[in-house]
Amino acid sequence: MKRSKGFSEEDKVNLRKKLCIACEKSWTKFGYRKTTIGELTKETGIATGSFYLLFEDKEELFFETFIFVQERLRNNWIAILKKSPNKQGFIEAMIALYREYQQAPFLYDFSNPDFLALLNRLNDEEREEFTNSSLSFFEYTLDYTNLKLAIPEQKAFGVLSSLLYTVTLTNTVYDQEEVFTFMLETISDQLFTEE
Repeated sequence: MKRSKGFSEEDKVNLRKKLCIACEKSWTKFGYRKTTIGELTKETGIATGSFYLLFEDKEELFFETFIFVQERLRNNWIAILKKSPNKQGFIEAMIALYREYQQAPFLYDFSNPDFLALLNRLNDEEREEFTNSSLSFFEYTLDYTNLKLAIPEQKAFGVLSSLLYTVTLTNTVYDQEEVFTFMLETISDQLFTEE
């Protein structure tokens, strides 16, 4: 049964969350361009017109979904790093992030034309948050470790970002995750010193 009007504040919070969950699933599978408001509202059981009582536009939903996903990733990292606040914990967290990227490339490949189409529709502040979120995420997670960078932060971030970018490579001869793990373990001694 579809409801269109008369949402309580609690209804709005719950529906926004449901729409973000539906958006993440569709975004992961189809990308930004092929995800439609009509499909998302159908999945959440509200009228398409009611969407605009909850979000200004599709881009606002995608932006909120991105923040929702970033928060989940941050919580996963912290859980791993609390158990092992050392180099090995960082490696385990990076492997978990790699697997997440591998399962949902539309969500994380900022150079993908589909992702760029979304970025071009955002305002300057949102676009800046999208592009800076990975660096701030990196800084945030370092706070939960006993690691100290052996090289400048921007360089370490660039190295790790480049390494994660290997998830976009296809048709490789060898198991991609195994190669990623090997490279990560090899460079980690040059990136970090444990305190």
